Amino acid sequence: MSFHKSLLFIYLLISGIANSQSSKNNEQLDQQLYKLKERLESAKAESNTQKIAKTYIELGNFFKAIELYAEALKNYQAYLDIQKTKDSCSVYVYNSLASIDLDLKKYIEAKKYSLISLDLSETISYEKGKAEANALLGSIAEKQSDYNSALKYQNISLAIFKKLNDSTGLATVNENIGSIYEDLEQYDLAHSYFKKAQEFAKHSNSDLQINIINNLGDANRKTKNYEKAILYTEEALKLAQQTNNASQFESALKDLARTYADTGDFEKAYNYLNNQSVINEEELKKNTTEMVSAMQVLYDVKEKEAEVELLNKENQINKVRQYVILIITGAIILALIVGFMYWKKRKKHENRILEYKQQLLQADLDKKAAKEIALNREIDIKVSSLTNYSLHIAHKNKMLSDISKTLSKLKNRNSELVSKKLKDIVKDIEADLENNNEWTELMSYFGQIHPNFFSTLKQIVNDKLSSSEMRLCMLLRLNLSSKEIADILHITPDSVRIARYRLRKKLPLESKDDLQDYLLNLQLD
Repeated sequence: MSFHKSLLFIYLLISGIANSQSSKNNEQLDQQLYKLKERLESAKAESNTQKIAKTYIELGNFFKAIELYAEALKNYQAYLDIQKTKDSCSVYVYNSLASIDLDLKKYIEAKKYSLISLDLSETISYEKGKAEANALLGSIAEKQSDYNSALKYQNISLAIFKKLNDSTGLATVNENIGSIYEDLEQYDLAHSYFKKAQEFAKHSNSDLQINIINNLGDANRKTKNYEKAILYTEEALKLAQQTNNASQFESALKDLARTYADTGDFEKAYNYLNNQSVINEEELKKNTTEMVSAMQVLYDVKEKEAEVELLNKENQINKVRQYVILIITGAIILALIVGFMYWKKRKKHENRILEYKQQLLQADLDKKAAKEIALNREIDIKVSSLTNYSLHIAHKNKMLSDISKTLSKLKNRNSELVSKKLKDIVKDIEADLENNNEWTELMSYFGQIHPNFFSTLKQIVNDKLSSSEMRLCMLLRLNLSSKEIADILHITPDSVRIARYRLRKKLPLESKDDLQDYLLNLQLD
């Protein structure tokens, strides 16, 4: 069994165990909700406003936790309707309302509640409320791509949490700032904030820790530090598996698929992506079941309340029946909506897998095309070099042949004629040695290897370099000795030493710096 299949098997095994506990969890939810409802009715019977208000907050928190946002909003609003004294609890409720609207992508409403919370926190000098409100405003601005405002709000929140020494708040805000810099593609800054968040999150809930580790892996992937990216994401994967956090488990698999795709290991990328797709389907089924269960709990509560009301008020039986029918209809519509969303998400994943396959094929074709272009270029350069040097050798050979013939003819001539001919031969040899075509060719080949050398050199010199000094720089860059340079330039080693001394004066060198080392290590743009 491969590693990827083993990973998937372990997750599904854990998932199976979790599902076996689902009915127990539903019973606990049922009991918890009934207790809260009984407490609310008791508080109403006693006309205890403080107790009623507190119970509405607890009901709002209960429905928010199981993502029944409509019920959560209703209970939070009920608290605001009866609680006339504005205190830290009111700040908490406004922040909770803003958080729900942020999750629902209702940014205008989310911003409205956050600003109310901020204003109230400043009025009653509630520092934690201010920190949380600023963090929410920063998250809203980030979602709207207003990154300057997002950073401003998050930094205000960060400063307040530092004063309060609130490690969870510091972890959350550092992660938020890291996320903003990641959106801005400033990955080094994003990585540093994620590292800070990881330090502060050591005693926070596992979901926050896993999310931060996943972000660290993603930041390293985007900076092409794939080895670290894989280590972080595998750590997140392991922690998600240990805590049975299906959402983070799926996220880690998706990040691993992206990382391996970026490294060119498309087989592993495909396997992780395929596993993530399977787990996503399982998670969607599980979420659907939980949502239906939550609706069932709510329905059961409403039904039992209706039964009590029926016993007390027989004349309202028709109204209660209509209410039950509406709930059932809503549950059916919700189930249909969830089913449609499941089908749509599955199609999206199938399209994404197909897109990944196409990207893999395209990447392979691009790689082959680039390799072919590079090979053709190398062949062209080598053919050109071979042709030029062949012509050069032919010229040298012809010249030497002519000299040989001339010397042969001079053997039996008179000394005066021989002297004149020898002078002509010396002139020909000197002329050939000073032939600039060879320098042109040599500098052309040199330019192919170091295309930016001469332009960089011209930018850093203190005074303009002559053509002979440019040649000397080129030969020093080729790591030739003074003797070799003297032979090539057809001058004495002393002349090379003097030329090097003059060249040093035109370059930004300290007295202790070595000229040749400087040119060898010159950084080219």
